Amino acid sequence: MSSLAERNLGARGGRLLPALVLACWAVGLILPGLARAATGAHRVAAYQHWEGAHYLIAEDLNLIAVVIPQIGGRVLFYGFSGDNILFEDPTVSGKTLATLERGSFGGYQLDIGPELRGISAHPQLWAGVYHASSPSPYQVRVSSPPESELGLRLEKEFTMDPDSGRLGVTQTVKNTGSTPVSYCLWDRTLCVNGGYAIIPLNRKSRFPAKWSIRTGKPGSWQYDGVTPASSRAKVLDGMLIVEARGEATKIGADSDAGWIAYVKGNLLFVKSFPYEPGGRYTDGGNSVEFYWDERVAELEPLSPEKQLAPGESYVFPEQWSLVRLNEPVTSHREARKAAKRVEPFRFSTSR
Repeated sequence: MSSLAERNLGARGGRLLPALVLACWAVGLILPGLARAATGAHRVAAYQHWEGAHYLIAEDLNLIAVVIPQIGGRVLFYGFSGDNILFEDPTVSGKTLATLERGSFGGYQLDIGPELRGISAHPQLWAGVYHASSPSPYQVRVSSPPESELGLRLEKEFTMDPDSGRLGVTQTVKNTGSTPVSYCLWDRTLCVNGGYAIIPLNRKSRFPAKWSIRTGKPGSWQYDGVTPASSRAKVLDGMLIVEARGEATKIGADSDAGWIAYVKGNLLFVKSFPYEPGGRYTDGGNSVEFYWDERVAELEPLSPEKQLAPGESYVFPEQWSLVRLNEPVTSHREARKAAKRVEPFRFSTSR
């Protein structure tokens, strides 16, 4: 472990994105940093009582991502020095699927959807032990064991750009069963609440209000895009700005911009992802969703639903970035202004 880390912490996607496009995306993420001889590192060490955590470090920026294979290959830390943008529950430190009685591991995890379908529980995919490897410098790959009931395996590959601190996240689902299946990929990234989500709205939205809110109860959720209302949400200059405070609420949008941002204090967290025009977005028609309650703020980019034949895979890539602002954001209007600092990554979806 470097002294920096110790000091700070204690194939196909889009439109079945071809492997060549994904390879070019990954190479493009790494090469600029290497060309400028930025300092980066990859370490394997303990993190919060979990052994074998993978640290991806952009040392010139004091920016670190930590991947924990033992609890579903999730990212539990992404931030500058000790300033983590992701939510962590200290009461579950060192716990695993076998020993967790209550609570949430937090951080980022990949799930399958749509949520409205009520897919059966799949704890091995969600929090089981993932196999980890490092195919190249600044890169970690984690993969789940096959989930027998659903016939699926999930894989995530994380690539740190040591120059910018951007994190490439390649998310893959594979049909390991003997019959066709149909799912979407559902990114669930828990951040510390109290900040503001920023979602660009689609000018040609299917929703009269251009955004939607979840109503009903578990087992009968639906989205209201006609008269959605929340005192925490404001539409400002074509963007939905949501303050993540108060009672549990979930909103969505059929955004075609390919990004969602979350600003907490003076940290601006941006998640870029491909949007597929005409794609089957089957979770209420939303391409992105945002949940919040009294503890967490959850950013949820969604892929279109894809049917996979036995042995077939689907890839849904993302790019993360973290920016320090000059001043902390304390209002909806300031959050809207901070959106000008967003520089989304543009994904190619050509064959």
